[in-house]
Amino acid sequence: MTLRIALMVAVAGAGVSVATVAPAKSLVVRSAGPSAKTYPPGKALPDNAKIMLQQGDSVTVLGAGSKRTLRGPGSFPANLGATDLAMATSKRGRFGALRTGDLALNPSPWNLDISQSGTMCVANSAGLKMWRPNSEEAAKLAIKGAATPATVDWPAGKSTVDWPAGVKIADGAEFELTVAGKPAGERVRFTLIPSIPQDITAAAATLIEHGCQNQLDLLVDGIDGE
Repeated sequence: MTLRIALMVAVAGAGVSVATVAPAKSLVVRSAGPSAKTYPPGKALPDNAKIMLQQGDSVTVLGAGSKRTLRGPGSFPANLGATDLAMATSKRGRFGALRTGDLALNPSPWNLDISQSGTMCVANSAGLKMWRPNSEEAAKLAIKGAATPATVDWPAGKSTVDWPAGVKIADGAEFELTVAGKPAGERVRFTLIPSIPQDITAAAATLIEHGCQNQLDLLVDGIDGE
């Protein structure tokens, strides 16, 4: 299953509407160095644009085919080529086979990672799933911040569970998530978006716009590039 198809299937399975948005030809998703203000994350670039970088610059650009990290000094074309995204990501069995290693990885940027604080973009709270990196043992998750606090019993062997239906998510709502036995919890702020864009570049632009950095990192790291 390709990255694009898997993203659409995951979204449809969660009952989330998918928006078809015309993507930018190229999109800056990461930048550091002297030219970071010129090429901030979220900056759209036309095909014929030239990216001018100084010594110490690093800019990651997401395009129709893949991503590319450019390092200065130098002048680089913004166009990443016409390779189809499905071809660029065909070696991934499913969305979420993002990196290899010993640590468990969140299979989707649209899952709430309970081990990270930050802003979470959600299109349909009724389909939201929570994910944990360690699923070997059963756990109890306390959710505070709603009118009525909730406790979720997380079975052993399961890495994902549904967000409790009784805890409503509103735009700007903040919650503290604490696993029993852990010294401290994580704080999550929800931002509601109308729908999840079908196009990967448009999805990245949406996450940047709303400050959903953890999801953006997961999305970008899952795309092949140079």
